[in-house]
Amino acid sequence: MKQWIEQRISRQVFAVFYLLIALVTLTSIGTYLYTQRTIDTTTAELERISSQRSHATNLFETWQSMQYEMRGHVLLGEQALLDRARSAAADIEEQTAWFEGQANTKEEQQFAEDARLLFTIYSTRVMPALEQYVRSKERGEIDEEFLQMKTVGQFMPRNDTSTQTRFQLNSSGAADMSASIVDMESVFTDYRTTLDGQETALRAALSGQLANAQWLWLLILLGSILILFAAMQPYIIRLTRHIQVLIRNSERLAADPYAALVPVKPLKNEVGQLASAFTDMAESLIAQHVEINREREKTARIVHTMRDSVVFVELATNERYGNSALFDLYDCPVPSEDRHDLFSLAPYYEQFYKEIDDPEGLDRFTHRTKNLGLFDETFTYTMHGGKRTVRMYAEPIEVQQVRVGVMFVSRDITKEMETDQLKTDLVSTVSHELRTPLTSILGFAELLEKREVETEKRTKYAQMISRETRRLEELVNDLLDVQKMEAGIGNEVFTVERLFDLLSDVIEVHAGSTELHFFHFNCDESIFVAGDPARLKQVFSNIVNNAIKYSPAGGNITIDVTCDSRSIQIAFKDEGLGVGAGDLERLFDKFYRAQSDDLRDIRGTGLGLAICKEIVERHGGTISAQSQIGEGTTMLVQLPTVK
Repeated sequence: MKQWIEQRISRQVFAVFYLLIALVTLTSIGTYLYTQRTIDTTTAELERISSQRSHATNLFETWQSMQYEMRGHVLLGEQALLDRARSAAADIEEQTAWFEGQANTKEEQQFAEDARLLFTIYSTRVMPALEQYVRSKERGEIDEEFLQMKTVGQFMPRNDTSTQTRFQLNSSGAADMSASIVDMESVFTDYRTTLDGQETALRAALSGQLANAQWLWLLILLGSILILFAAMQPYIIRLTRHIQVLIRNSERLAADPYAALVPVKPLKNEVGQLASAFTDMAESLIAQHVEINREREKTARIVHTMRDSVVFVELATNERYGNSALFDLYDCPVPSEDRHDLFSLAPYYEQFYKEIDDPEGLDRFTHRTKNLGLFDETFTYTMHGGKRTVRMYAEPIEVQQVRVGVMFVSRDITKEMETDQLKTDLVSTVSHELRTPLTSILGFAELLEKREVETEKRTKYAQMISRETRRLEELVNDLLDVQKMEAGIGNEVFTVERLFDLLSDVIEVHAGSTELHFFHFNCDESIFVAGDPARLKQVFSNIVNNAIKYSPAGGNITIDVTCDSRSIQIAFKDEGLGVGAGDLERLFDKFYRAQSDDLRDIRGTGLGLAICKEIVERHGGTISAQSQIGEGTTMLVQLPTVK
């Protein structure tokens, strides 16, 4: 039997439940019978008291009615009033006889005796005297405007043989006689007070008995429950221990999916089945957790490999996560080489935010996407004072058709913008620089073709056509050089050359083309450089040509060469117009021209220094510029030494 009960918790619970119901039923029945008997007894007694009170009230009201009728008869002398008074007296006789027959207690017997005595006194002495008084007044024997009790007392029969001493009627004193007549009210009040006391005592006794019955029932019930729980304690302890073990295992799994579980000895009941199911569930959860981590890591690594910057915003918590490309975009070191998950942006968000030129515009864009769900537009913003251009778009992330987050994707389009600008500059440069020499060539050619021109002018026009053609050739060559360098096409032949000879040839060519400039050259003849002589001369020639062109008032042009164990420094310094700090940053960009009015009037394509930079970098060197407006420019070329 015990083993059968242990196999199901429901059997254990129902066994306890049925036993408890049986005990409660038995104690309830016993308490009910005891209480019902007490209530019946007390109810019967209360009904008797209520009946006594009702009859006493009727007796008192009849007594008062009789007195009122007699008083009316005395005042008015009407026979009908006297008849009603005699009828009331007959009722009092019956009611008093009822009390005498129903009196069970001492108080009831005393009330019946007092009522009988008062009624006898009133009916045998007072009523006859009042009747005689009325008749005497009718015969004219008494002439009084108001009733005088002393006069009534003269007609009252003598009763000197009475032995009662409680109610004495003094016929010689009107006040004593009047007080004696109303003694019935005092008797009734005392009796009713006695009945109220009895009723209160009965109710109090009934309440106490009911309370005792309730306490008795409660004590029996508590005792039964304690006995039952004492009997069930071994089962409860075993179940509690197994449930506590399951709770500890649940906490361990919540903290660490791979935690070792506390072993559980399985029971034969539902808790044992729950323990077995929990163990199976834990193993399944571990397998699922491993798979989820694997998928999450795979997803994170895919996002990290994207070249576009990604920011995921969790709408419920407003937490932000980003990939590696985002940190590259903001020139910030990647927080960790661990790419198992996206990086939290909480420690870096303010730092990234400060690098944006238009944070308010970015806030408005993110607000529209997150709060209004507008995903059809893109937002382009700049960073670092316009040095970098970024284009952003947003996509909603939905789970089961509920939007849980927003993915913001940013792409650095600086190169694209630069390419577009280069295309624009190329079109502008080509259209301007080609149109000018072509216009001159076409104009002079038409003059030579259609007009008779003197020999001297013809020669001059031919020279102009030749000069503009060479200018056009230089522009085409620059464009070809740029195209070849961008395509990685080059046929340079590197040799070891004396730097003094290369610079001397360039200076000699340019010195003969100007009378306003004075060259100062300082170079050790023992310095050698490795490179393509033609390309190096192109660099030096372009720099010297710019020094002449951008110092239209003339001046000194100094070429100073220094050398150490690592590099050769060649400084080209002029005393020309100079350029501002803003122009220096873009001086080597293709098609870029300085923006000052003085420099804008000087012809140029903006390709020369860009070509120089490309050639110098191909030779493993660097080129830079230092300048101040009105004080000239220094171009510094560094080339590696020959080892």
